[in-house]
Amino acid sequence: MYTDEQQRIIDRLNEFIGEQPSQNEAAKLLGISAPILTNLRKGTYTGTVDKFMNKLAAYFNIKSDLGNTYREIEYAHTSISKKVYDTIRICHVKGGLAVYAGDAGIGKTKAAQKYVGDNPDSAVYLSVNPCLTSIKSTLKLLANKIGASSASTLDELWINIVGKLSDGMVLIFDEAQHLPIKTIETLRSFSDCFRDSGQTLGIIFIGNHETARRLGTNKKADFAQIRNRTKQTRVCTVKQIKREDICLLFPILADSHMEAEIEFLWRISQTQQALRGAVNLFSNAYDNDKKYDFNGLVAMAKYMELDLTGLDLKSIAAKGDKK
Repeated sequence: MYTDEQQRIIDRLNEFIGEQPSQNEAAKLLGISAPILTNLRKGTYTGTVDKFMNKLAAYFNIKSDLGNTYREIEYAHTSISKKVYDTIRICHVKGGLAVYAGDAGIGKTKAAQKYVGDNPDSAVYLSVNPCLTSIKSTLKLLANKIGASSASTLDELWINIVGKLSDGMVLIFDEAQHLPIKTIETLRSFSDCFRDSGQTLGIIFIGNHETARRLGTNKKADFAQIRNRTKQTRVCTVKQIKREDICLLFPILADSHMEAEIEFLWRISQTQQALRGAVNLFSNAYDNDKKYDFNGLVAMAKYMELDLTGLDLKSIAAKGDKK
């Protein structure tokens, strides 16, 4: 028999599992095996019940606290994210290679994830990092993503991946500045394989400015094959972020016509903080007793030690006085 508190945890567990696609998916999130969850729910678990009750309680408490914090909107069709989205679309339709590069935090990743969400059957998103950049590790990552069989040799792995790819797909490699030339050449070969058979496979590399320099303008011989096959190379910077983008990202400000606050976040977004930094600033101010008016945002920016050099705070504040 469970105590009243333990039963409340079990009731919350049952609710949580009902919110997930399956108990197995819930088990992954909770870090508790599905068989143990089954026995806990039935009240038949014979091990140390308190251990798992404490773990469940801690998890649900954290999620409860998270629910009380600021939740940024999932996706905003900002001027830059629209360009990223459209570039992926063209690459998807025409096939071949494309490059989209830009400053960190301007919305490239969210646009890519949105595109995959809109095209789940034909678009594949992979984010690489310095640990996953060799040919074999990148191919394993791709194989796992598309459900291709693993293999001990590179040639078998490549063949297995080709067998799972199909005409009219697009592969999106985010953080592509980490990929060395040999890995990029291998990925290019997939697109060439489909082109040679009269089909299309789009591959787009998204990353920072180094990505564009290496894949779009580098004149070294070992980059020639990639440069010549790249149909699009686009580059964006924080200076291209528009004031209207802030209104899209923070409808709570736009709906209340909080002009000074919008102006301040826009100016912040055009610094190295970018849109991501503006979101983090607003989020922290909101969670600080909802002090997201102009003074609250400035105070939080100073607390976060953001560089406000060059910002005329009096001029920005005056925007609010004209409402």
